[in-house]
Amino acid sequence: MPASLPLIDATPQLCCPPLGAPSPDPARDADEIAARLRALADAGRVRIVQNLACCKGHEMTTHETAQLLGVTDATANHHLKQLERAGLVASRRHGSSVYYRLQLGATQAIADALNVRCGAACHCA
Repeated sequence: MPASLPLIDATPQLCCPPLGAPSPDPARDADEIAARLRALADAGRVRIVQNLACCKGHEMTTHETAQLLGVTDATANHHLKQLERAGLVASRRHGSSVYYRLQLGATQAIADALNVRCGAACHCA
């Protein structure tokens, strides 16, 4: 029987260090922050994130999301896919349903990034 290979975590970092903190690629970090903020630039998507943040592990289906927002399932699916592409929610399929849950690390990364520190070369306090 062949030896099994060790598992490694190939998950990319969810976002970036706080603004003004040293970063190996600040331009890429800024792009990632901007992409996540664009996904949240819609009131319906903010409501989805608020609802999913109610408790750890809370999940919603597309249909439940549509009912929350008062929109069609297709519109709810569009919003959920935008949040998923931005890394703010993750999905899992169970039978014919897809369940979405909040990626807490991604939302924390946004909060950390918006905790602005002075990045000026003058080393001000």
